[in-house]
Amino acid sequence: MSYNNFKKAMELAKTIEYYENAGKQSAALLEKVEATYGFKLSPQHDEYLRDYGYVMFFGIEFYGIYKNVFEGIYAGNAVIATLQDREEFNLPKKWIPIYDYSDGQMAYLDYFQLDENGEPPIIVGIYNGEEYIMLEQVAEDLGEFFLQMVETQMDN
Repeated sequence: MSYNNFKKAMELAKTIEYYENAGKQSAALLEKVEATYGFKLSPQHDEYLRDYGYVMFFGIEFYGIYKNVFEGIYAGNAVIATLQDREEFNLPKKWIPIYDYSDGQMAYLDYFQLDENGEPPIIVGIYNGEEYIMLEQVAEDLGEFFLQMVETQMDN
């Protein structure tokens, strides 16, 4: 059912004001991203990055990739944000940022915990000055998280 949530969220997002995405990304770029992360992307995460690159709309920006992602800036860049936070703050190796709550808390795909479909849950984590800590799990996977965020924005 959650893959259905992912597809539904991606369609609904297109109806929200200021919707934008980076468009399709190359298989070579996705392979480079996986090599950089050190593990294979989950099916939903792979499809998100491959088909959309990143998604943003009024009030929401999901981290993603685009053609020059390895040369980009931190904000919204799933690769640079991961690499910088791993180096500077010892971000856990299998946490990948997906959304910044703009209050010090971030939503991460937690690749330490994969379900039977190979999907990681979405957790909220924060750097406490010494280490990253998980505050809570907010969605069972990317599809559920995207749908929650899209529906919240549509309710506003």
